[in-house]
Amino acid sequence: MAKLNPIFYYDQIRALVDAGADVQAQDNIRRQCGFMDLQMTEQKPIINSIIEKMLFKRGADIVRFVDISDLPVNQTQGYARAILFCMALSKDFIIAMRAGEKREQEFVDKEHETDALADWLAAYLAQQGYKSYSQSEKNHNQNENYDEQTRTSRLPHKTIARIAGLGYIGKNNLLINEKFGCAFSMCTVLTEAPVATEEFPIVLSKCGECDVCKQVCSDNAILGNEWSESTGREGVVDVFKCTCALKCMVNCPKTLKYAAQL
Repeated sequence: MAKLNPIFYYDQIRALVDAGADVQAQDNIRRQCGFMDLQMTEQKPIINSIIEKMLFKRGADIVRFVDISDLPVNQTQGYARAILFCMALSKDFIIAMRAGEKREQEFVDKEHETDALADWLAAYLAQQGYKSYSQSEKNHNQNENYDEQTRTSRLPHKTIARIAGLGYIGKNNLLINEKFGCAFSMCTVLTEAPVATEEFPIVLSKCGECDVCKQVCSDNAILGNEWSESTGREGVVDVFKCTCALKCMVNCPKTLKYAAQL
């Protein structure tokens, strides 16, 4: 039997649960969707679980559902929700890059992989009737949502990631996560899909006196300052000097902790 589209039948599953349908009736739908392990709960609606499962299956290491309704409309394009996901870089990549090996291609490939996954998810949700927008580099360029002169996008992934409590923006202008340091790629999809958003506290900077990223930056692009909403990107890094050598990423103590090098 061909599997039913899980997102398309979300409302049907929800209706069965709300109507108090017996377990067998619910399982019949889940079996046809191929998601027998998912359960409908108030804490995590099945549509969230379905999207998580699809993203994890395709390589995501972290998935968050984020309320962006308080951000300016010119940033959100009118969307109230975003789906954020991350893919970690390998520990071997960190160790090799720190040792001076030329392994930048893994980072480039991972960036392309996250972008492609965002494009896929946005297209998939749109097929189910939920207007969605992938914030991939390709889509931004096609829709003129990236300013090449200022090197800024309308709604940075890091803005959404901070709201999602994923981490803090470090002195290297990278988002630093407790588990992966800054050794990961991320992308976001803005959507009208009825996902339940989660609330997380904003993570404050933990850089403190550390300025390793400034010391190792061969471009002299890192200023050594703590990031804040008032100073923004310009207060921590000169993006026009940065050549993306990735030394600030692989030498960050939080990244080295992930790679078990500290």
